[in-house]
Amino acid sequence: MSNMYLTICDKLKNGCDAVLLSVIKSRGSVPRKRGAKMVCFSDNDSVGTVGGGAVEHDAVLKSRKLNSNTLCLNKKYTLNHSDAEKLGMVCGGEVDINFVYVNTSEKNIALFEHICKLVENHKKAWLVTGLTNGELFVFSDDEWYENRVPEADVSVLLKCDAQLSADGRYYAEPLTQDGVVYVFGGGHVSKALCPMLSATDFRVVVYEDNVEFAKKEFFESAEKVVCAEFTKINENVSITGSDYAVVLTRGHKSDNEVLRQILSKHPSYLGVIGSRKKVGVMREYLRNCGFDEADIKAIHSPIGLEIGAVTPAEIAVSITAQLISHRAGKECL
Repeated sequence: MSNMYLTICDKLKNGCDAVLLSVIKSRGSVPRKRGAKMVCFSDNDSVGTVGGGAVEHDAVLKSRKLNSNTLCLNKKYTLNHSDAEKLGMVCGGEVDINFVYVNTSEKNIALFEHICKLVENHKKAWLVTGLTNGELFVFSDDEWYENRVPEADVSVLLKCDAQLSADGRYYAEPLTQDGVVYVFGGGHVSKALCPMLSATDFRVVVYEDNVEFAKKEFFESAEKVVCAEFTKINENVSITGSDYAVVLTRGHKSDNEVLRQILSKHPSYLGVIGSRKKVGVMREYLRNCGFDEADIKAIHSPIGLEIGAVTPAEIAVSITAQLISHRAGKECL
């Protein structure tokens, strides 16, 4: 998502108008749910997707008709019965797509420069769209950028996922994802895992105690690589309840050492690699450390979804899938 806003900013500066396409409502079986986003530019370039296929093709064609005279459009696509036959898609659901025209004015360039800074600095922020007029608003650090949504209370909109206002006049989407994934250990699975996590919009920090493995060139997609002893985690990183912890060290002793320090931080997600036998030994160790059964049961171990993963890449897929599932189901704000 961050690359999308950088692209918008660059295109506007280079004289290309943009049209923002957002799935604002979905019902039934559809290719993409609420929150999906795509941007079409006047040079016929585009980034993102609202579902692909005939719906997206039609949406792209409609985006080319927006201009300074038509700033905003809302279109419902029905993927069943007669409309499905026209579109060639029989998913059986409906999607509502909002279109907003953005010209190359200095005001719009400044707005998207501001958005890019918020995303770069991992600020908790939201983009709010007026669905009747296409006006764009940005909220962060308890204040609005320039203009505010003319409502007394929009707190119901500012959630961790995309939201529609009750009256259908506004659509809000988070500009950044909450939480960091701390990957403990710099082995083969970690090397396979980090690019997958970054590709699915997770922020990643790798923590490894061996200088030979804690090299940034091994983890180019990671936000940071920390080389420090596993016995001194709390001196080097600050894990919060919004964060994720993935424990993949080279042995059960270092795994236990990591767990002993971070379990009391109650991260949003905590997973540990290992066999079921190893998991049993780990749980007994944590009981002896004084942790209660509820905290121990919250640990995902063996880690990842059960897909029969064997290789480092396959294990990385299973872990990434579990993290995506957890993120999709968790509540925040």
